[in-house]
Amino acid sequence: MTARRGPWRRATSCFRLHNRGAARYRLGPCFLAGDAAHIHSPAGGQGMNTGIQDALNLGWKLALVRRGVAPEELPATYEAERAPVGHSVRRFTDRAFTIATSSNPFLRIGRTHIAPRLAPLALRAAKIRGRLFRTVSELGIHYRRSPASTAGSRPPRGGPRAGDRLPDLPRGLQARTAAPGWHLLLSGPPPRWPDERLSSALEGRIALVSVHRLGGQSPWPGTAQGLVRPDGYLGYVARGADPDGPRTYLDHWLPTGHR
Repeated sequence: MTARRGPWRRATSCFRLHNRGAARYRLGPCFLAGDAAHIHSPAGGQGMNTGIQDALNLGWKLALVRRGVAPEELPATYEAERAPVGHSVRRFTDRAFTIATSSNPFLRIGRTHIAPRLAPLALRAAKIRGRLFRTVSELGIHYRRSPASTAGSRPPRGGPRAGDRLPDLPRGLQARTAAPGWHLLLSGPPPRWPDERLSSALEGRIALVSVHRLGGQSPWPGTAQGLVRPDGYLGYVARGADPDGPRTYLDHWLPTGHR
């Protein structure tokens, strides 16, 4: 039996690219995330990462409120944190798509002649490579202006700040804080962090907050403290060993811990 050969038919379709963002990410009990909140060009492959991060940011907040251990104010920070990210991604993908497809003669020359020669040279620089990687991977996103990000009266002299994603430096730090819940990171000599110093901040919250005494294996120099949120971002960062800062922060965002 021989197979019959016939003419090939190519199926083609056209689609329109949209660049739109929701005016609000929340209306009452309804929240928007992913493509429902922002749609844009697929340039740069940013859509899936952005949608997943939307869901991650919102999910833990709703879960804590549902359990009755966080105030209704917590989900309100979702829009404050994610709407600027959605706007930034839409702007980035729109510019990238324009540069890649524009018929403008200057852009075409830059795209076809200049960029192929300069890009390999620029990517030799570690700082440029790192910044590009953090942008495309969206690992450089921060929530420093969020209502849920608080810097102590004495911020550390270096290291991640409140609202930043917790880095994996020293290596293995993210694995230590991968368990569900909040994580209190304590940097500096262990004698600076006796249990009695932390008792007021942890009272009623033992099941919600894990404590990690990092010693010198810390992202901050000297004595410092940081609270890692369930999504891996730092909610509170301060220098020194005063427990009043994290206690005040937890009293606001986990107030039912004292009930």
